[in-house]
Amino acid sequence: MTKLSRYLNIVLYLLIGVTVVFAGLFYFGGEVEDAAMTTPVYTESILNWGKILLIGAAAITFIFEIVNLILHPHTAMRTLISIAILAVIAVISYSMGDGTPLQLVGYKGSDNVPSMLIMGDTFLYSMYILLGGALLAILYTEVSRIFK
Repeated sequence: MTKLSRYLNIVLYLLIGVTVVFAGLFYFGGEVEDAAMTTPVYTESILNWGKILLIGAAAITFIFEIVNLILHPHTAMRTLISIAILAVIAVISYSMGDGTPLQLVGYKGSDNVPSMLIMGDTFLYSMYILLGGALLAILYTEVSRIFK
């Protein structure tokens, strides 16, 4: 085991430990008093921890992709094609989004506006397209192995 993998294992266990602590607080930390529905006290904390993990993973992915492009410039075309495909998926998903405000009984919040509704639809349609692509890739891989 190299020094780097030892450090990465330590970081992994620390992240898992912090996540377990937040999960324990969320499930066993009590509930907000006088709330209309059951609401754990530490909901905001676990959501913020999830945001931190997501932003950290995205930043590390972005940094390592740039480092990879610098170290291996001959792979730049594949990276640019991948980015272009993701951009096309985002544009298609955005164009499929519907901004018609929903008729929600009793909802008085500020998120029932066209911009938020289109953004939500864009995220959903993007995930549907990417999930379908992943399933098709798995199916293609398995079927192509049969004929080899």
